[in-house]
Amino acid sequence: MREHIPKRHHDFENPIITDKVFDNTNGRIHGEKIPTNLVPISNVWGTGRNAADNIPRVGLKTQNLEREIAAQVA
Repeated sequence: MREHIPKRHHDFENPIITDKVFDNTNGRIHGEKIPTNLVPISNVWGTGRNAADNIPRVGLKTQNLEREIAAQVA
């Protein structure tokens, strides 16, 4: 079982001598290192399509009215 590294009681010159196996404190706090190339996902944002873009922005009544006005003006 892994354990925390015990206090040295201010004896900084001599290493800790024990038969216990200590875990990596940095790895425990920040997670184990994964040696891979980090690629941001921001380059794929905005590349999808929104199905709502195909919905007309004006109603059928407004479209017909504009069509009539355009026919009278032309």
